[in-house]
Amino acid sequence: MAGSKVDVTVRGAGIFGLSCAYACAKRGARVLVIDPNGPGTGASGGIVGALAPHTPENWNPKKQFQFESLIQSRSFWPEVAERSRCETGYRRTGRLQPIADDKAVSLATTRAEQAQELWQGLADWQIVRGLEGPWVPPSPGGVWIHDTLSAHIHPRLAVFALAQALKTMGVNIAKDGVDHGQVIDATGAAG
Repeated sequence: MAGSKVDVTVRGAGIFGLSCAYACAKRGARVLVIDPNGPGTGASGGIVGALAPHTPENWNPKKQFQFESLIQSRSFWPEVAERSRCETGYRRTGRLQPIADDKAVSLATTRAEQAQELWQGLADWQIVRGLEGPWVPPSPGGVWIHDTLSAHIHPRLAVFALAQALKTMGVNIAKDGVDHGQVIDATGAAG
């Protein structure tokens, strides 16, 4: 893609850079992604893909941004999978966390009340008791927090699916190139 035809250059082809490129391309921008090592060769090439929320108390803009991102993931990743015709490994699975003692139950109860307001009914943070089964993590008091906002993603599959989706949108992912238009630095620790 010639420089005059590029609106946005994204430096870095990890999950963040490719997601930025995807969002820009969806909005009609002409995008170039540059990564000398190719898609997903840094931290995004790993196998751990836990997407878990911050606790609801002491709400701040960072927690709000993360909450909105986790909620948007419900539609974002299925859309990427459909466009790319590739599995992303995204599953909104929720999470069970054991609670150790009465003090922790009190804190978890407060957090559940705050989540009810802050999470706007889009996800839950609840105290649950008496669960049984091989999938249940041990809890000394038989009490857990169950949040329905947590999810999992397979980073390598997600990066591959994003790269394929971008190709269907005419976005070039190059090993080298010159910055044109607006530049997004998504090079992780290296940047």
